[in-house]
Amino acid sequence: MKAAKLGSENVVWDLSALYASLDDPRIARDMEAVRKDAAALAATYRGKVAAGEVTAAELKKFLVEEERIISAVGRIGEFAELTLTTNNLDEKAKSAVMKAQELGSDISNELVFFPIELGQMQEAVFTRLIADKALDNYRHYLTFLRKRREHLLSEKEEMLINKRDLTGKLAIQRIYQELTSSFKYTLTVDGERRVMNGEQIRSLRENPDPMVRARAMKTYFAKYADNSLVITNVFNTLLKDHQIECELRHLDEPMDMRNLENELDADIVNTLSDVTRDNAGIVARYYTLKAHLLGRTKLSLADIYAPITAKPHRYTWNDSKAIVLDAYAKFDKRAHDIIQEFFDKNWIDGRTLPNKTGGAFCTFNLPGAHPWVMLNFTGTSRDVETMAHELGHGMHGVLSAKQTAVNRDPILPLAEVASVFGEMLVTDYLLGSMKDPEEKVALYCSKLESAFSTTFRQNMFHRFEVRTHALIPDHQLSTDELCSIYHDELKGMFGDSVIIPKHYDMEWAVVQHMFLWPFYVYAYNFAQLVVLSLYQKYLEEGEKFKPVYYRILETGSSMTPAEILGLAGIDPRDKVFWQKGFDFMRTRWLEPLEKLVAERK
Repeated sequence: MKAAKLGSENVVWDLSALYASLDDPRIARDMEAVRKDAAALAATYRGKVAAGEVTAAELKKFLVEEERIISAVGRIGEFAELTLTTNNLDEKAKSAVMKAQELGSDISNELVFFPIELGQMQEAVFTRLIADKALDNYRHYLTFLRKRREHLLSEKEEMLINKRDLTGKLAIQRIYQELTSSFKYTLTVDGERRVMNGEQIRSLRENPDPMVRARAMKTYFAKYADNSLVITNVFNTLLKDHQIECELRHLDEPMDMRNLENELDADIVNTLSDVTRDNAGIVARYYTLKAHLLGRTKLSLADIYAPITAKPHRYTWNDSKAIVLDAYAKFDKRAHDIIQEFFDKNWIDGRTLPNKTGGAFCTFNLPGAHPWVMLNFTGTSRDVETMAHELGHGMHGVLSAKQTAVNRDPILPLAEVASVFGEMLVTDYLLGSMKDPEEKVALYCSKLESAFSTTFRQNMFHRFEVRTHALIPDHQLSTDELCSIYHDELKGMFGDSVIIPKHYDMEWAVVQHMFLWPFYVYAYNFAQLVVLSLYQKYLEEGEKFKPVYYRILETGSSMTPAEILGLAGIDPRDKVFWQKGFDFMRTRWLEPLEKLVAERK
């Protein structure tokens, strides 16, 4: 089925809740207003915070105004970024993004004094202030800022870093995004010569023809290899930039900056990584079984998402929409109604366009504004899961909107909880409606592959990041060295269960998160395993579980991850807890699959 017949080509988001267009005169007015407001706020409070010359009521007044200013800046930036998303070659949108980044940098510099002075405040004064009832809603945020004080620089140094990033890190990241978004791939499929973007050619991993799969992925990675000079230099520059900032902030390990933001101890993250690595045998066990299902001695990496049936089911937009809505409705009417609103009010862009950003995302960082979901819908079964995943994010954003700006965004390790939970709902909904054992075999395969992608694959990226960041103080990494490290991690995940073609060693260059948000990826693994625990509780407790789940999503980032998980009786420091996630995969998905395959014989 061609994309033109899927129905997704007509699914266009409505951004008018932000601005009417890039020419909307309100944008310029709002930019001027927030600059004046930020300057006035800084003039009123600079010097007083460090000296402890503010009352709790005055401190709250500052925070409320700061939130309003930051939200206004975010609205401008979000509109520019979302507009650029659908056409990364739009020069007007590029200019708008740059102006928004400059505005963000200027406002950050204007208000950067606050966390610095908060860190300089005497401990007794700080303790007295945050104990005041007026700051109940900001206590966690202020404590969070206070904990970072030893890693903050002087006000002038922080301002310099913000300014430097405009022509440094942010500019380098934009080069990577624009370059890779511009890639076009030419391939003959079913006798038709097609020109595709990255999302379209990657969808061919699910083509029934193994030759098409192999040629598609070789063509895909060849484009990155052809541009390896630029991409390798970009990656090295970003690694070095991260190293320098860590040194300036007196952070011992490259991951410390992310762990501080995530409010997680390194021991928790390392335990998560180690337990995941130790369970990689599940991956090899599954792909050995899948090779048998496909009548092959051994699969290639190009085959790991191959359909089990000769003619995999293709979904229209409306098919996928119906499945996702029904799955959420089966869980709870409240969840269904939240998801329904995204479709009814055009909060989704589902089109696949030549210059559209690849992948999928949901954004919801603006109090008073609803979330938006971006998809590249091509009609595969994986796209149905992706729809459920991103709308789970959307539901999280709607529920956390009760929080003020500093507490709204879910803390990163828990940001994927609602999304992965949504995938689980769709899986169980489909399993419950299927009568044909062959359909169940295909779904179990799809679910295991999706879970592997969120756990083992993300852990592979994480381990690659740890290794490359550790090497950058010593030397610049060559393309060959980066490919060699990545090959090692591929072997660590798959063992000898699949053939690893050499062009797959270039896959590190495809992983945007490692270029844009260092050490972000472990959050996916964290969330997937947390969700498996939460989902098991849902199956055991039913209605009793739902208020706890909604409370977790409504909490946003107003508590630490450990405190939020504690609401459900989960301790992330417990190695046994993480192991339970892999036991769930094995007993609820892999072993039933093996049983179905054995019965089919």
